[in-house]
Amino acid sequence: MRTTFLFVFAASLCFASAAEAQIRFLPYVGYATNQGYDFEASPDDTAPGFLVGVGAETSLTPGLLPVGLKARPSVETAFVSGGEVVPGTETSTSTLRAGLDLIVDFSPPLSSFGVYAGAGVAYMSYKATAEGFDDLTGSAVGASVLAGARFGGGFVAPFVQGRYTVGAPTPDDFSVELENSIAVQAGASIGL
Repeated sequence: MRTTFLFVFAASLCFASAAEAQIRFLPYVGYATNQGYDFEASPDDTAPGFLVGVGAETSLTPGLLPVGLKARPSVETAFVSGGEVVPGTETSTSTLRAGLDLIVDFSPPLSSFGVYAGAGVAYMSYKATAEGFDDLTGSAVGASVLAGARFGGGFVAPFVQGRYTVGAPTPDDFSVELENSIAVQAGASIGL
């Protein structure tokens, strides 16, 4: 009994150390559709945006399995492409997306290439202002699915991924929606 307890305790320490060593930092950039309102055309039209984000990834399963389950929280902001509403008046926009995804990694440990897929929840917030127009603000909770590939299995591993988000921050005082969005992202997974 005592030997079994010691074995289980030692094994759990090994798995805990392996899990702690699998925390990774994920800075990324990307491009997404339906990130902001286009005041120039009409309030019903949306504009794409360049995004910058950061996330973390931690393993929920031991690193010894060929398929791994990981948790990935992330935060990103988008820079909406848009010009002036009228000559001399610029649009000011701010977008924020915070998400938590569960990732299934389909690659064996220490492989130099891997693919993954996942799903999660996201909180999105949006605000657009332009002189002479009502401010558009809104927030929403949505769901997302993603798939990607990583290259390299070392300290730094580049990755690319695509994400589809269902849900849009509808302005509280306006009758338009941003609609669902598609994002393409590239970044690096850095071991800590």
